[in-house]
Amino acid sequence: MSTKPFLNMDERSKGIAGKIIAVMYFLTIISMQGVSIYRQLILKQSIYDFQDFAIILTINSLFLITALLYFGAIPFQKIKVKVILGFYGLIVVLGSLFTYAKYNIFLGQNLSILALFDKLIIIFAVSGLIVLFFTLFSFLGKRKMDKELKE
Repeated sequence: MSTKPFLNMDERSKGIAGKIIAVMYFLTIISMQGVSIYRQLILKQSIYDFQDFAIILTINSLFLITALLYFGAIPFQKIKVKVILGFYGLIVVLGSLFTYAKYNIFLGQNLSILALFDKLIIIFAVSGLIVLFFTLFSFLGKRKMDKELKE
C-alpha cells in the first residue's frame, strides 16, 4: 500500500499550481468587483442589497494584502515612519472620497462636506487600524524572513 500524499508535487509543479491559483484568485476578485459595480450602476440596486457581498470582498482584500506583506511578496526593506504616515494619509483620503461617493452617488443622500467631517472620526480610526495591521504584519514578516536567512 502506498503512503504518498495525494498531491505529491515537485517544486516545478508547485510553482505552476501557485501561478494558476494566483491568476484565478485575481480573476475572481476582479469579477466580484465587476458584479458589484454592475449591480450598483446598471441594475440600480441599493447598496444594502449586496452590502454583505461588499464586506466579504473588503475583508478578503485586506487579508490578501496582509498575507502578501507577511510572506514577503510585497517587499518591505525598512519600515519608515514617513512611509507609514504617507500610507495613512492616502488611506484617509481614499476613505473620505469613498464615503462621499457612497452617500452622494450610490445612496443619493446628498452628504455635505460638513456631514463628511462628522464621519472623519470613523475614517481616521478605521484607516489607522488598517495601517497598524499592515505595518505589524510587514514587520513580523520581515523578522521571520531575517530569522530564516540566519538559519
